[in-house]
Amino acid sequence: MAQMKLNNWFLILIPIVILATACKTYTPKPKAYPRVIYPEKAYKQIVTDCNFIFDIPVYSTLQPYTYERRPCWYNLEYTQFDATLHLSYVSFSNIDELDSLTEDAYKLAFKHISRAEEIIEREVSDTAKGLYGMIYDLEGKTATPFNFYLTDKKSNFFRGSFYFNTKTERDSVLPIYQFLNEDIIRTIQSFNFK
Repeated sequence: MAQMKLNNWFLILIPIVILATACKTYTPKPKAYPRVIYPEKAYKQIVTDCNFIFDIPVYSTLQPYTYERRPCWYNLEYTQFDATLHLSYVSFSNIDELDSLTEDAYKLAFKHISRAEEIIEREVSDTAKGLYGMIYDLEGKTATPFNFYLTDKKSNFFRGSFYFNTKTERDSVLPIYQFLNEDIIRTIQSFNFK
């Protein structure tokens, strides 16, 4: 009989404890992304054995392209952000070669048109440096949000294409991309053929 009364107390006590702890107000947490700590903006000039110089962020590294033996091809790696700016340099000897190179750069940017919501073209023209080119900003769910090329229209052609190294959602990496986009623009503005 005493055992039965004790069991009854547990049957009454357990629901009371559950109700007491369950009645707390629950507030759902908003969706969030990992916190990114951005380094302070600082740049250093890169002088290569190739026919160009430019500035890169101090928190990036310029590595030679290793998949094929291509002189003057580099990867500018933003390791902290798991992103890479692929850079390639080609010398040419006539206007037909330049036309072919600029057409290839255009095609490489516009091959993403099926996924891009919009491709914004901006012309680069620095007559003091004798530097010309085009910037392609790709809006939407594309593999590469930024492409560009630079040329002196005489014998030098330089192209860049930015990628995140892993598959991402544009809205989740947009703040990182905006941060790195400033660096890429700085690279373009500081660029000069030797």
